[in-house]
Amino acid sequence: MTHSRYFFNSGVIRQNVRQHGWIGIIYTLGLLFSLPLQLFMSGNSGTQPQKVDNLFRVAGDIQVLFIVVLPVAAGLFVFRYLQSKMASDLWHSLPLRREHLLTAHMASGLGLLLLPVWLTAAVTAIVTPLGGNMYIYSGADIWNWCLIVSVLTLFLFVFSTFVGICTGQTVLQGIIIYILLILPAALFQLVNLHLSTYLYGYPQWSGSSDSLYIWSPLLRLITYTNDIFSVAELCIYAALSVVFIALSFVLYRNRHGEKTGQAIAFAYFNPLFKAGVMLCAMLLSGTYFTSVKPHQLGWMIFGYITGAILGYIASEMIIRKTWQILTRKVPMEFAVYGILLGLLLYIPVSGLTGYENRVPAGEHVTGVYAGSKYQMYNDDSYPRIYSFSASVDSSGVDQDPPLAKPDFYTTDKQYIEAVRSLHHALVTMRPTNQDSVRHDSPGARMFTLAYQLDNGRKLVRQYWIPGEGFEPEMKSVMESKGFKQNEYTLYQLDEDIESIRLGSNYTNKAVSISDPQEVKEFTGLLKQEILNMSYEDQTGDQKSIATMQMNSKPKHIGYGFYYDFDWKPSFHELENWLVQKGYADKVRSTAQDVISAELIQDDYAGKLPEETRFDAEQHVKLARSENRAVIVKGATEINDILSRQRNFTGKNGDYMVKLVYKGGFIDYASLHEEDLTPGLKALIP
Repeated sequence: MTHSRYFFNSGVIRQNVRQHGWIGIIYTLGLLFSLPLQLFMSGNSGTQPQKVDNLFRVAGDIQVLFIVVLPVAAGLFVFRYLQSKMASDLWHSLPLRREHLLTAHMASGLGLLLLPVWLTAAVTAIVTPLGGNMYIYSGADIWNWCLIVSVLTLFLFVFSTFVGICTGQTVLQGIIIYILLILPAALFQLVNLHLSTYLYGYPQWSGSSDSLYIWSPLLRLITYTNDIFSVAELCIYAALSVVFIALSFVLYRNRHGEKTGQAIAFAYFNPLFKAGVMLCAMLLSGTYFTSVKPHQLGWMIFGYITGAILGYIASEMIIRKTWQILTRKVPMEFAVYGILLGLLLYIPVSGLTGYENRVPAGEHVTGVYAGSKYQMYNDDSYPRIYSFSASVDSSGVDQDPPLAKPDFYTTDKQYIEAVRSLHHALVTMRPTNQDSVRHDSPGARMFTLAYQLDNGRKLVRQYWIPGEGFEPEMKSVMESKGFKQNEYTLYQLDEDIESIRLGSNYTNKAVSISDPQEVKEFTGLLKQEILNMSYEDQTGDQKSIATMQMNSKPKHIGYGFYYDFDWKPSFHELENWLVQKGYADKVRSTAQDVISAELIQDDYAGKLPEETRFDAEQHVKLARSENRAVIVKGATEINDILSRQRNFTGKNGDYMVKLVYKGGFIDYASLHEEDLTPGLKALIP
């Protein structure tokens, strides 16, 4: 019994409640305001109550504010005595062992924080059946909310306590807490930027997806209203809380009282602190100078050295609490840290790892993906966030769509070998968009190559592929069924389509197809046209004729989805079907839709500044000033332009057309020499 009293000393707990009880009061009022009260304040009076899938949907931003701030504040104030010499000596002079004192402080802090959470959950349950409640939710929703907030509150308070034991200044403690809560995601992002800069083939988007938030507890808390915490995440936070509690007991027992006021309470943390600050500064400075002065080795090295110097100086000043840090050992210590951290950054991007030349053997590949939509398919929340139309119920809450996530890896051995052949060519030639390849190069594109290996692992690479020099390899890949199924999301055409809307890209002309038999014929033809596309059809620069919107039938939630496809000039069978049915002329732009067409021979790319090279209107103005712009008036010639027009490139040797459509839409198009009909050639001066 005495042992129990020591561990939960009532005197210590009462003192904390008297001194810091305001934290519990604010947390209680804040949670009551952000949940039970909002149940009656949110929404429009007179409307039907709205069903929510979780209680974080109710004033979630306000809840986040209190959950993020109050547990950390409790850790700062309850253990404030550790950062003050007089208060520390007073508390530690009590006839209590340190573990007993720590237990009592932790218990009082958790009591001030968890009781408001449980009280808020109880009040929410009580007001559920009351009139005026604008939301519909279940008892399970209340339980889930209570469990999640309790675990997060526990984690933040325990983490704040742990940091407070390791530091000797309250202000620094608060700063370090929030830095460390963000640091995993920030460091992960910086490392990915570093690797993508120096490793050929490293995916540039590896550190920029939404899943990056799971590496940062703070960012995860801020964004958790969009995606509820999973059981696994809660278990991780609970386990981390136990770990930090255990570490707190170990460190608190060995913490010297004279460390109050010091930046770091334990000297053996100083090297880790210096190395961490220097590493982050080097990555940040190196990434900045590399982005500003790309492919200039001198500036790159300067960036990393500058970051190392600034990081070392900052860490030394924080530890010593003075700007006078120069001693005899500083140059040698800086050199040691700099060399070790330099090697840490260099080795992963050097040729020692074999990363850049690694192409998996065909016998170890069980599936392969090649294309530009890997991020979309690989996202765990797909297809919810990548459907072109959100499914929303009357409450304004996104619902899970009925679409199943497609298996985007292709197992066809011939296709696997085609992708491997392309991969071998890329790692041999190493084309980059910084060299001779430009973003406006016809057919150039960013490709992701992903392999599923027989050991369960994945190998993913991303390359910028130019439009010239890789035609045989690209042709083998892009003309394969496996590529087209994924790149053009053909599985969408297998959905239960209710109607199809064809709309012109340049006018208000549109037509809807809703007859079930016609919809079936249309989707079948469209799918076959896409599967029949050649490499030239896919990489050509001809403009699409119209946009085709597939509207799925409403599902169990009452809403469907829509998907967009382009009507390409190469879809001859589909065009013939549309002509037979009388739909083509209702959508396709004709000379009657054009107010004016202005034709120029475009050789102004070299005469315009680089920043206006792709400004089509500048080309037109320059041609007018030289009297080289021709107005096309004949309906036949305008129709010839509309049927042959290509995307504007601004290249010398092409012809450019400015088209003004009825309704005010202005478009700029290019024509190649072979696109000119005799009638158009006759107009050119």
